[in-house]
Amino acid sequence: MTETHGTRDAAPGNRPSLPHDEVLLASVEHVGELLKTRALSPVELTKAALNRVNRLNPRLRAFVHVAAAEALEAATQSEKRHRRGEALGPWDGIPVSVKDICAVAGLPLEAGSAVLRGHVAAYDAEIVRVLRGTGAVILGKTSLDEFALSTSGPARNPLNTALSPGGSSGGAAVAVATGMSFADIATDTGGSVRIPAHCCGVVGLKPTHSLLPLDGIVPLAHSLDHVGILTRTLGDSASFLAALQPGDGPAVPADVPAFSSLRVGVVPQLPIRSDAVRRDYEHLTQVLRAEGADVREVSLPNLDAVSAVHMTVLSAEMSRYHRQRFGPKESRYGDGMTAVCEIGADVSTEAYTAAREARGELCRAIDRLLEDVDVLALPTLLIDVPEADRATVTIAGIEQLVTPAMVRLTSLFNHTGHPAVTVPLAANPGEQPSSVQLVAPYHQERRLLAAAQRIRAGMASR
Repeated sequence: MTETHGTRDAAPGNRPSLPHDEVLLASVEHVGELLKTRALSPVELTKAALNRVNRLNPRLRAFVHVAAAEALEAATQSEKRHRRGEALGPWDGIPVSVKDICAVAGLPLEAGSAVLRGHVAAYDAEIVRVLRGTGAVILGKTSLDEFALSTSGPARNPLNTALSPGGSSGGAAVAVATGMSFADIATDTGGSVRIPAHCCGVVGLKPTHSLLPLDGIVPLAHSLDHVGILTRTLGDSASFLAALQPGDGPAVPADVPAFSSLRVGVVPQLPIRSDAVRRDYEHLTQVLRAEGADVREVSLPNLDAVSAVHMTVLSAEMSRYHRQRFGPKESRYGDGMTAVCEIGADVSTEAYTAAREARGELCRAIDRLLEDVDVLALPTLLIDVPEADRATVTIAGIEQLVTPAMVRLTSLFNHTGHPAVTVPLAANPGEQPSSVQLVAPYHQERRLLAAAQRIRAGMASR
Protein backbone atom coordinates (compact mmCIF):
# COMPACT_ATOMS: atom_id res chain seq x y z
CA MET A 1 0.00 0.00 0.00
CA THR A 2 1.29 3.47 -0.84
CA GLU A 3 2.33 5.53 2.17
CA THR A 4 0.37 8.75 2.46
CA HIS A 5 -0.06 11.65 4.85
CA GLY A 6 -1.54 10.00 8.00
CA THR A 7 -3.45 7.24 7.52
CA ARG A 8 -30.84 7.24 -13.22
CA ASP A 9 -33.43 8.70 -14.66
CA ALA A 10 -33.64 12.50 -14.75
CA ALA A 11 -36.09 14.12 -12.38
CA PRO A 12 -39.31 15.39 -13.95
CA GLY A 13 -39.82 19.07 -14.50
CA ASN A 14 -38.78 21.73 -16.95
CA ARG A 15 -35.59 21.34 -18.96
CA PRO A 16 -32.55 23.42 -17.95
CA SER A 17 -32.77 27.15 -18.58
CA LEU A 18 -29.32 27.01 -20.24
CA PRO A 19 -27.75 24.60 -22.75
CA HIS A 20 -25.67 21.94 -21.04
CA ASP A 21 -22.32 23.50 -22.00
CA GLU A 22 -23.43 26.81 -20.49
CA VAL A 23 -24.71 25.06 -17.36
CA LEU A 24 -21.30 23.44 -16.93
CA LEU A 25 -19.67 26.88 -16.99
CA ALA A 26 -22.19 28.47 -14.62
CA SER A 27 -21.72 29.09 -10.90
CA VAL A 28 -22.62 26.40 -8.40
CA GLU A 29 -25.15 28.80 -6.90
CA HIS A 30 -26.98 28.94 -10.23
CA VAL A 31 -26.71 25.22 -10.91
CA GLY A 32 -27.83 24.50 -7.37
CA GLU A 33 -31.06 26.39 -8.01
CA LEU A 34 -31.68 24.29 -11.12
CA LEU A 35 -31.17 21.14 -9.07
CA LYS A 36 -33.32 22.41 -6.22
CA THR A 37 -36.24 23.24 -8.51
CA ARG A 38 -35.69 20.00 -10.46
CA ALA A 39 -35.22 21.91 -13.69
CA LEU A 40 -32.02 19.84 -13.92
CA SER A 41 -31.17 16.51 -12.33
CA PRO A 42 -27.83 15.36 -10.90
CA VAL A 43 -27.78 12.48 -13.39
CA GLU A 44 -28.36 14.86 -16.32
CA LEU A 45 -25.67 17.17 -15.03
CA THR A 46 -23.18 14.35 -14.51
CA LYS A 47 -23.83 12.90 -17.96
CA ALA A 48 -23.26 16.34 -19.48
CA ALA A 49 -19.98 16.70 -17.56
CA LEU A 50 -18.81 13.24 -18.64
CA ASN A 51 -19.67 14.04 -22.25
CA ARG A 52 -17.65 17.24 -21.99
CA VAL A 53 -14.71 15.33 -20.53
CA ASN A 54 -14.91 12.79 -23.36
CA ARG A 55 -14.90 15.62 -25.89
CA LEU A 56 -12.19 17.88 -24.45
CA ASN A 57 -9.88 15.61 -22.49
CA PRO A 58 -8.10 13.93 -25.43
CA ARG A 59 -6.71 17.34 -26.40
CA LEU A 60 -6.30 18.99 -22.96
CA ARG A 61 -5.29 15.96 -20.86
CA ALA A 62 -6.85 17.24 -17.66
CA PHE A 63 -7.99 13.80 -16.44
CA VAL A 64 -5.84 10.70 -16.06
CA HIS A 65 -8.74 8.53 -14.91
CA VAL A 66 -12.47 9.02 -15.49
CA ALA A 67 -14.74 7.09 -13.12
CA ALA A 68 -17.91 7.23 -15.22
CA ALA A 69 -19.78 4.31 -13.64
CA GLU A 70 -18.99 5.44 -10.09
CA ALA A 71 -19.95 9.03 -10.93
CA LEU A 72 -23.31 8.02 -12.40
CA GLU A 73 -24.07 5.87 -9.36
CA ALA A 74 -23.25 8.78 -7.03
CA ALA A 75 -25.42 11.07 -9.18
CA THR A 76 -28.30 8.59 -8.98
CA GLN A 77 -28.09 8.57 -5.18
CA SER A 78 -27.96 12.37 -5.19
CA GLU A 79 -31.05 12.49 -7.38
CA LYS A 80 -32.94 10.33 -4.90
CA ARG A 81 -31.99 12.72 -2.08
CA HIS A 82 -33.13 15.71 -4.12
CA ARG A 83 -36.46 14.02 -4.84
CA ARG A 84 -36.99 13.44 -1.11
CA GLY A 85 -36.02 17.03 -0.31
CA GLU A 86 -32.99 15.74 1.62
CA ALA A 87 -30.10 17.22 -0.34
CA LEU A 88 -26.91 17.31 1.74
CA GLY A 89 -26.12 20.91 0.82
CA PRO A 90 -25.29 23.17 -2.11
CA TRP A 91 -22.74 20.72 -3.56
CA ASP A 92 -25.01 17.68 -3.56
CA GLY A 93 -25.04 16.42 -7.17
CA ILE A 94 -22.32 18.80 -8.40
CA PRO A 95 -19.57 17.12 -10.51
CA VAL A 96 -16.07 17.65 -9.07
CA SER A 97 -12.62 16.13 -9.54
CA VAL A 98 -9.67 15.12 -7.36
CA LYS A 99 -5.97 15.50 -8.11
CA ASP A 100 -4.32 12.11 -8.57
CA ILE A 101 -2.23 12.45 -5.43
CA CYS A 102 -5.24 11.98 -3.13
CA ALA A 103 -6.51 8.50 -2.33
CA VAL A 104 -10.01 7.73 -3.65
CA ALA A 105 -11.05 4.21 -2.70
CA GLY A 106 -11.20 1.90 -5.71
CA LEU A 107 -9.60 4.38 -8.11
CA PRO A 108 -5.99 4.54 -9.33
CA LEU A 109 -3.51 6.46 -7.18
CA GLU A 110 -0.46 6.85 -9.40
CA ALA A 111 0.69 10.40 -8.54
CA GLY A 112 1.83 10.95 -12.11
CA SER A 113 4.68 8.47 -11.73
CA ALA A 114 5.77 5.16 -13.22
CA VAL A 115 6.76 4.18 -9.69
CA LEU A 116 3.08 3.83 -8.73
CA ARG A 117 1.72 2.70 -12.08
CA GLY A 118 -1.19 0.32 -11.55
CA HIS A 119 -1.64 1.16 -7.86
CA VAL A 120 -5.28 1.39 -6.72
CA ALA A 121 -6.24 3.12 -3.47
CA ALA A 122 -7.79 0.89 -0.82
CA TYR A 123 -9.36 3.74 1.13
CA ASP A 124 -10.36 7.40 0.86
CA ALA A 125 -8.11 10.24 1.89
CA GLU A 126 -9.69 12.14 4.78
CA ILE A 127 -10.52 15.13 2.55
CA VAL A 128 -12.21 12.76 0.06
CA ARG A 129 -14.23 11.24 2.89
CA VAL A 130 -15.38 14.75 3.80
CA LEU A 131 -16.04 15.51 0.13
CA ARG A 132 -18.31 12.48 -0.19
CA GLY A 133 -20.30 13.82 2.76
CA THR A 134 -21.21 16.91 0.73
CA GLY A 135 -22.94 14.76 -1.90
CA ALA A 136 -20.63 16.03 -4.65
CA VAL A 137 -20.11 13.63 -7.58
CA ILE A 138 -16.48 12.61 -8.11
CA LEU A 139 -15.88 12.37 -11.87
CA GLY A 140 -12.31 11.10 -11.65
CA LYS A 141 -8.66 11.97 -11.04
CA THR A 142 -6.81 14.93 -12.60
CA SER A 143 -3.29 14.92 -13.99
CA LEU A 144 -0.19 16.30 -12.31
CA ASP A 145 3.59 16.46 -12.47
CA GLU A 146 5.36 13.42 -11.06
CA PHE A 147 4.67 13.21 -7.33
CA ALA A 148 3.54 16.88 -7.55
CA LEU A 149 7.07 18.17 -8.15
CA SER A 150 6.04 21.13 -10.28
CA THR A 151 7.27 21.55 -13.84
CA SER A 152 4.75 21.79 -16.66
CA GLY A 153 2.83 18.53 -16.44
CA PRO A 154 0.86 16.60 -19.05
CA ALA A 155 -2.17 18.93 -19.20
CA ARG A 156 -2.54 21.59 -21.89
CA ASN A 157 -3.42 25.21 -21.14
CA PRO A 158 -6.88 25.91 -22.63
CA LEU A 159 -6.08 29.62 -23.04
CA ASN A 160 -2.98 28.90 -25.11
CA THR A 161 -1.73 25.35 -25.56
CA ALA A 162 1.75 26.71 -26.27
CA LEU A 163 1.99 27.90 -22.65
CA SER A 164 2.36 25.93 -19.44
CA PRO A 165 -0.87 25.24 -17.52
CA GLY A 166 1.19 25.61 -14.35
CA GLY A 167 2.23 22.83 -12.03
CA SER A 168 1.67 20.63 -10.33
CA SER A 169 -2.14 20.92 -10.28
CA GLY A 170 -2.31 21.76 -13.98
CA GLY A 171 -4.89 19.08 -14.73
CA ALA A 172 -7.11 20.38 -11.93
CA ALA A 173 -6.99 23.95 -13.24
CA VAL A 174 -7.67 22.87 -16.82
CA ALA A 175 -10.63 20.70 -15.77
CA VAL A 176 -12.21 23.58 -13.83
CA ALA A 177 -11.42 26.28 -16.39
CA THR A 178 -13.07 24.36 -19.23
CA GLY A 179 -16.22 23.24 -17.41
CA MET A 180 -15.22 19.60 -17.18
CA SER A 181 -15.45 19.96 -13.41
CA PHE A 182 -16.94 22.57 -11.07
CA ALA A 183 -14.13 22.28 -8.51
CA ASP A 184 -11.05 20.23 -7.78
CA ILE A 185 -9.38 19.05 -4.58
CA ALA A 186 -5.66 19.61 -5.16
CA THR A 187 -2.41 20.23 -3.28
CA ASP A 188 -0.05 23.18 -2.96
CA THR A 189 3.53 22.71 -1.70
CA GLY A 190 5.19 25.75 -3.28
CA GLY A 191 2.38 27.28 -5.33
CA SER A 192 0.83 24.26 -7.04
CA VAL A 193 -2.75 25.51 -6.66
CA ARG A 194 -2.16 29.24 -7.13
CA ILE A 195 0.19 29.06 -10.12
CA PRO A 196 -2.11 26.86 -12.28
CA ALA A 197 -4.98 29.15 -11.26
CA HIS A 198 -3.03 32.10 -12.66
CA CYS A 199 -2.01 30.27 -15.83
CA CYS A 200 -5.53 29.01 -16.63
CA GLY A 201 -7.65 31.91 -15.34
CA VAL A 202 -9.42 30.32 -12.36
CA VAL A 203 -9.53 30.84 -8.58
CA GLY A 204 -6.94 28.91 -6.57
CA LEU A 205 -7.20 28.92 -2.77
CA LYS A 206 -4.49 27.62 -0.42
CA PRO A 207 -6.07 27.78 3.04
CA THR A 208 -4.21 28.03 6.32
CA HIS A 209 -1.82 25.11 6.79
CA SER A 210 -3.67 21.97 8.02
CA LEU A 211 -7.09 23.62 7.76
CA LEU A 212 -7.98 20.84 5.31
CA PRO A 213 -6.65 17.39 6.28
CA LEU A 214 -3.65 15.80 4.56
CA ASP A 215 -4.29 12.21 5.69
CA GLY A 216 -4.35 9.88 2.69
CA ILE A 217 -2.41 12.17 0.36
CA VAL A 218 0.97 11.12 -1.05
CA PRO A 219 3.41 13.67 0.40
CA LEU A 220 5.80 15.84 -1.55
CA ALA A 221 7.28 17.70 1.44
CA HIS A 222 5.26 16.98 4.56
CA SER A 223 5.79 20.29 6.36
CA LEU A 224 4.98 22.38 3.25
CA ASP A 225 2.05 20.43 1.78
CA HIS A 226 -1.39 22.09 1.87
CA VAL A 227 -4.72 20.84 0.57
CA GLY A 228 -6.18 23.52 -1.69
CA ILE A 229 -9.15 24.00 -3.98
CA LEU A 230 -9.68 25.28 -7.52
CA THR A 231 -12.97 26.79 -8.69
CA ARG A 232 -14.11 29.20 -11.38
CA THR A 233 -15.53 31.88 -9.06
CA LEU A 234 -14.82 33.30 -5.63
CA GLY A 235 -18.36 32.48 -4.59
CA ASP A 236 -17.81 28.85 -5.52
CA SER A 237 -14.50 28.85 -3.63
CA ALA A 238 -16.16 30.15 -0.47
CA SER A 239 -19.05 27.73 -0.81
CA PHE A 240 -16.79 24.74 -1.47
CA LEU A 241 -14.51 25.53 1.45
CA ALA A 242 -17.54 25.91 3.71
CA ALA A 243 -18.89 22.55 2.54
CA LEU A 244 -15.54 20.93 3.36
CA GLN A 245 -15.71 22.35 6.89
CA PRO A 246 -19.24 21.54 8.06
CA GLY A 247 -20.52 23.78 10.81
CA ASP A 248 -17.88 26.48 10.82
CA GLY A 249 -16.61 26.91 7.28
CA PRO A 250 -15.91 30.41 5.96
CA ALA A 251 -18.12 32.09 3.41
CA VAL A 252 -18.06 35.42 1.63
CA PRO A 253 -20.43 37.68 3.61
CA ALA A 254 -23.34 39.35 1.85
CA ASP A 255 -21.98 42.84 2.50
CA VAL A 256 -18.45 42.77 1.11
CA PRO A 257 -16.43 45.44 2.95
CA ALA A 258 -16.17 48.86 1.37
CA PHE A 259 -12.82 49.88 -0.08
CA SER A 260 -12.62 52.69 2.47
CA SER A 261 -12.35 50.10 5.26
CA LEU A 262 -9.86 47.85 3.46
CA ARG A 263 -6.16 48.05 4.33
CA VAL A 264 -4.06 46.54 1.55
CA GLY A 265 -0.34 45.94 1.67
CA VAL A 266 1.60 46.27 -1.60
CA VAL A 267 5.30 45.76 -2.29
CA PRO A 268 6.70 48.45 -4.61
CA GLN A 269 10.18 46.93 -4.99
CA LEU A 270 9.52 43.50 -6.42
CA PRO A 271 11.97 41.85 -8.88
CA ILE A 272 9.34 41.57 -11.60
CA ARG A 273 10.76 40.12 -14.84
CA SER A 274 7.65 40.52 -16.99
CA ASP A 275 6.39 43.72 -18.59
CA ALA A 276 2.83 42.37 -18.43
CA VAL A 277 3.06 41.49 -14.74
CA ARG A 278 4.61 44.86 -13.89
CA ARG A 279 1.91 46.73 -15.81
CA ASP A 280 -0.88 44.71 -14.19
CA TYR A 281 0.50 45.14 -10.67
CA GLU A 282 0.94 48.88 -11.10
CA HIS A 283 -2.60 49.11 -12.46
CA LEU A 284 -3.93 47.13 -9.50
CA THR A 285 -2.24 49.50 -7.08
CA GLN A 286 -3.64 52.51 -8.91
CA VAL A 287 -7.17 51.09 -8.86
CA LEU A 288 -6.96 50.29 -5.15
CA ARG A 289 -5.99 53.88 -4.40
CA ALA A 290 -8.59 55.32 -6.77
CA GLU A 291 -11.32 53.20 -5.15
CA GLY A 292 -10.40 54.52 -1.71
CA ALA A 293 -8.55 51.57 -0.19
CA ASP A 294 -5.92 52.29 2.46
CA VAL A 295 -2.88 51.19 0.44
CA ARG A 296 0.26 50.69 2.53
CA GLU A 297 3.69 49.95 1.12
CA VAL A 298 5.41 47.02 2.85
CA SER A 299 8.50 44.86 2.39
CA LEU A 300 8.80 41.10 2.07
CA PRO A 301 11.63 38.93 3.41
CA ASN A 302 14.55 38.54 1.02
CA LEU A 303 13.27 36.31 -1.78
CA ASP A 304 16.68 34.78 -2.51
CA ALA A 305 16.86 33.65 1.11
CA VAL A 306 13.31 32.26 0.86
CA SER A 307 14.26 30.31 -2.27
CA ALA A 308 17.28 28.81 -0.51
CA VAL A 309 15.17 27.73 2.47
CA HIS A 310 12.55 26.31 0.14
CA MET A 311 14.94 24.13 -1.83
CA THR A 312 16.62 22.85 1.32
CA VAL A 313 13.38 21.86 3.08
CA LEU A 314 11.63 20.58 -0.05
CA SER A 315 14.49 18.43 -1.30
CA ALA A 316 15.39 17.03 2.12
CA GLU A 317 11.82 16.03 3.02
CA MET A 318 11.10 14.70 -0.44
CA SER A 319 14.29 12.65 -0.60
CA ARG A 320 13.75 11.20 2.87
CA TYR A 321 10.20 10.07 2.06
CA HIS A 322 11.09 8.53 -1.28
CA ARG A 323 14.19 6.73 -0.03
CA GLN A 324 12.31 5.31 2.92
CA ARG A 325 9.24 4.33 0.90
CA PHE A 326 10.74 3.15 -2.39
CA GLY A 327 14.41 2.65 -1.57
CA PRO A 328 17.54 4.55 -2.67
CA LYS A 329 17.92 2.51 -5.88
CA GLU A 330 14.49 3.23 -7.40
CA SER A 331 15.19 3.89 -11.09
CA ARG A 332 11.76 4.69 -12.53
CA TYR A 333 11.69 8.38 -11.57
CA GLY A 334 11.78 11.10 -14.22
CA ASP A 335 14.79 13.40 -14.50
CA GLY A 336 13.33 16.10 -12.22
CA MET A 337 12.53 13.70 -9.38
CA THR A 338 15.91 12.03 -9.68
CA ALA A 339 17.77 15.35 -9.52
CA VAL A 340 15.87 16.75 -6.53
CA CYS A 341 16.10 13.47 -4.59
CA GLU A 342 19.87 13.52 -5.12
CA ILE A 343 20.06 17.12 -3.92
CA GLY A 344 17.98 16.27 -0.87
CA ALA A 345 20.11 13.27 0.01
CA ASP A 346 23.08 15.63 0.40
CA VAL A 347 21.28 18.02 2.79
CA SER A 348 22.83 17.60 6.22
CA THR A 349 20.82 17.46 9.43
CA GLU A 350 22.41 20.76 10.43
CA ALA A 351 21.40 22.46 7.16
CA TYR A 352 17.83 21.16 7.41
CA THR A 353 17.54 22.29 11.03
CA ALA A 354 18.86 25.75 10.13
CA ALA A 355 16.35 26.04 7.29
CA ARG A 356 13.48 25.10 9.59
CA GLU A 357 14.65 27.73 12.09
CA ALA A 358 14.78 30.30 9.29
CA ARG A 359 11.16 29.45 8.53
CA GLY A 360 10.25 30.58 12.03
CA GLU A 361 11.68 34.00 11.21
CA LEU A 362 9.68 34.10 7.96
CA CYS A 363 6.47 33.34 9.88
CA ARG A 364 7.13 36.10 12.38
CA ALA A 365 7.97 38.59 9.60
CA ILE A 366 4.69 37.95 7.75
CA ASP A 367 2.72 37.99 11.02
CA ARG A 368 4.13 41.44 11.79
CA LEU A 369 3.32 42.65 8.30
CA LEU A 370 -0.28 41.42 8.56
CA GLU A 371 -0.82 43.22 11.86
CA ASP A 372 -1.04 46.48 9.88
CA VAL A 373 -3.01 45.35 6.81
CA ASP A 374 -6.10 43.23 6.17
CA VAL A 375 -4.58 41.58 3.12
CA LEU A 376 -1.30 41.58 1.25
CA ALA A 377 -1.69 42.00 -2.54
CA LEU A 378 1.01 40.51 -4.78
CA PRO A 379 1.44 39.10 -8.25
CA THR A 380 1.25 35.32 -8.47
CA LEU A 381 4.22 35.07 -10.85
CA LEU A 382 7.13 37.45 -11.36
CA ILE A 383 7.65 36.15 -14.90
CA ASP A 384 5.50 35.53 -17.97
CA VAL A 385 3.84 32.13 -18.11
CA PRO A 386 6.58 29.92 -19.58
CA GLU A 387 6.20 27.83 -22.70
CA ALA A 388 4.79 24.36 -22.18
CA ASP A 389 7.22 21.50 -21.52
CA ARG A 390 10.17 23.83 -20.89
CA ALA A 391 12.57 22.91 -18.07
CA THR A 392 14.26 26.33 -18.16
CA VAL A 393 13.34 29.95 -18.71
CA THR A 394 15.52 32.92 -19.70
CA ILE A 395 15.47 35.76 -17.15
CA ALA A 396 17.63 38.86 -17.66
CA GLY A 397 19.62 36.93 -20.26
CA ILE A 398 20.33 34.01 -17.90
CA GLU A 399 18.90 30.53 -18.37
CA GLN A 400 17.26 29.35 -15.12
CA LEU A 401 15.25 26.34 -13.99
CA VAL A 402 11.61 27.12 -14.56
CA THR A 403 10.16 25.82 -11.28
CA PRO A 404 12.21 27.98 -8.86
CA ALA A 405 11.46 30.99 -11.07
CA MET A 406 7.72 30.31 -10.94
CA VAL A 407 7.44 29.75 -7.17
CA ARG A 408 9.37 32.83 -6.05
CA LEU A 409 6.28 34.67 -4.79
CA THR A 410 4.19 31.67 -3.78
CA SER A 411 6.48 29.30 -1.82
CA LEU A 412 6.96 31.87 0.97
CA PHE A 413 3.40 31.25 2.16
CA ASN A 414 3.85 27.48 2.18
CA HIS A 415 6.62 28.04 4.70
CA THR A 416 4.60 30.47 6.80
CA GLY A 417 1.28 28.64 6.34
CA HIS A 418 -0.79 31.80 5.80
CA PRO A 419 -3.93 31.51 3.64
CA ALA A 420 -3.46 32.77 0.09
CA VAL A 421 -5.70 32.95 -2.95
CA THR A 422 -4.98 33.66 -6.61
CA VAL A 423 -7.81 35.59 -8.25
CA PRO A 424 -7.94 35.99 -12.05
CA LEU A 425 -8.27 39.56 -13.26
CA ALA A 426 -8.13 38.76 -16.98
CA ALA A 427 -7.78 35.51 -18.90
CA ASN A 428 -8.04 36.05 -22.63
CA PRO A 429 -7.07 33.31 -25.10
CA GLY A 430 -3.66 33.95 -26.64
CA GLU A 431 -2.66 36.61 -24.09
CA GLN A 432 -0.66 36.49 -20.89
CA PRO A 433 -3.15 35.96 -18.01
CA SER A 434 -3.49 38.50 -15.20
CA SER A 435 -4.15 37.73 -11.55
CA VAL A 436 -3.59 38.97 -8.02
CA GLN A 437 -2.39 36.82 -5.13
CA LEU A 438 -3.90 37.88 -1.80
CA VAL A 439 -2.62 36.77 1.60
CA ALA A 440 -4.35 37.13 4.99
CA PRO A 441 -3.64 36.26 8.65
CA TYR A 442 -4.04 32.67 9.82
CA HIS A 443 -7.59 31.28 9.70
CA GLN A 444 -8.92 34.47 8.10
CA GLU A 445 -10.20 32.83 4.90
CA ARG A 446 -13.47 34.74 5.32
CA ARG A 447 -11.62 38.07 5.31
CA LEU A 448 -9.41 36.93 2.46
CA LEU A 449 -12.28 35.94 0.16
CA ALA A 450 -14.35 39.00 1.04
CA ALA A 451 -11.43 41.28 0.19
CA ALA A 452 -10.89 39.33 -3.01
CA GLN A 453 -14.53 39.92 -4.00
CA ARG A 454 -14.16 43.66 -3.44
CA ILE A 455 -10.85 43.94 -5.26
CA ARG A 456 -11.99 41.93 -8.27
CA ALA A 457 -15.20 43.98 -8.53
CA GLY A 458 -13.18 47.18 -8.34
CA MET A 459 -10.81 46.03 -11.07
CA ALA A 460 -13.74 45.00 -13.28
CA SER A 461 -15.28 48.48 -12.94
CA ARG A 462 -12.06 50.06 -14.21
